[in-house]
Amino acid sequence: MTTQKEKAVLFASLHKKGDPVVLFNIWDAGSAKAVADAGAKAIATGSWSVAAANGYADAEEIPLDRVIWNIERIASSVDLPVSIDFEGGYGVSPDKLSENVGRVIETGAIGINFEDQVVGGEGLYSIVQQSARIRAIRNAADEKGISLFINARTDIFLKNLPANDTEELVEEAIERAEAYADAGASGFFAPGLRNA
Repeated sequence: MTTQKEKAVLFASLHKKGDPVVLFNIWDAGSAKAVADAGAKAIATGSWSVAAANGYADAEEIPLDRVIWNIERIASSVDLPVSIDFEGGYGVSPDKLSENVGRVIETGAIGINFEDQVVGGEGLYSIVQQSARIRAIRNAADEKGISLFINARTDIFLKNLPANDTEELVEEAIERAEAYADAGASGFFAPGLRNA
């Protein structure tokens, strides 16, 4: 059986420019096993599907304890790296995020998607605020000795209409990507850009 540390290293190695890992989002242990049996190299969850499968709406409506329980079941059902869609981390302050990501790591997960929109509120966290939040997560992971893959997501394009995709938004997305990397993010995800 592969250790959690080995899974973290493997997952990071799968992120190759020009040949990226393809992840199929799952929602429970059964779907994780099905995707693993089909030949996946890693497992990832989607927040919407996890919430819906448990009878909740998306956007952190599913209780964190239920999320943790589900991740434990998923991580113990497959011998693959498991990354979860952790939305906004179920907290605002760096201290709360440190505590919550510690719980995620204890499940055996080795990665998270972490978004910069204010879940349940308006807009995005400022670059400074989100960088501090990422830094807290990185420090918590380092304290646990796990090279947690933090896939920093910006919702800058999702929060705007396609007609509003401008050079200014692209420049801000790049600024966010650089700041998030400096804060300890491992990857960057900017969904919703529709104007190539």
